[in-house]
Amino acid sequence: MRDKHDRLLNKKFIAVTFTLLLMTVCCLSIAAYLRAKSGSGMYAFLSWDMFLAWIPLLISSLMAYVSRHMFTRYRIIGGALTGLLALVWLFFLPNAAYLFTEMLHTFRYFTAQRGNPFWHSMDFWYSLSLTFGVALTGLLLSTCSIMQIQQILHKCIHRVVCWIIVGGILLLSSLGVYIGRFNRWNSWDIVSRPGKIVMDLVNDLGAEESILLEFVTLLFVVQAFIYVIISLLNFQSKELSR
Repeated sequence: MRDKHDRLLNKKFIAVTFTLLLMTVCCLSIAAYLRAKSGSGMYAFLSWDMFLAWIPLLISSLMAYVSRHMFTRYRIIGGALTGLLALVWLFFLPNAAYLFTEMLHTFRYFTAQRGNPFWHSMDFWYSLSLTFGVALTGLLLSTCSIMQIQQILHKCIHRVVCWIIVGGILLLSSLGVYIGRFNRWNSWDIVSRPGKIVMDLVNDLGAEESILLEFVTLLFVVQAFIYVIISLLNFQSKELSR
């Protein structure tokens, strides 16, 4: 029964991954079309940003494989490898939800003009669809990756504790997005310049018009709603398959 359940999960994961990959290709294709049509470098940065957004899902998939195939035979090695991968995964996780903030670029390339509103241009709607698709892809990549980690945790700790840990991960992810968007630090800077990152956060927190707490709270709520909705849909599909 367990093997059948694992096979169903694998098929579902492959389908979801393929769909997210297709969404990524569509987004990058629209970006390439807009660059070709405008003769500019608009949205050229999306290729790198979307590549980074896929890294957390790749790492969590590797962790799931290690957890499934190495824990029984090589428990110590499997545990150590999973712990190391978990640390790297946590550093790179915010890159997925970071794509949510790319929506601001929709209005970067368009300015309001009297008598000729930018929303009458089809290029604007291509741009809006692009940034919305990118944001949705990033949030779904983040959610799917965290759900894989939650499944691993379910094997060794209580379900309630799992949800508390997931909440903490979502909070850290939101904070990481703030660090990347406003302080312009990368995932690898956490290792090379941790003190500088902390100082920037302390300075932002003490600033008179700081948006740190509000932004992190807002993004946490957005991520939490998406995570809960997908979890409920996943639970419903399990109930129907019984």
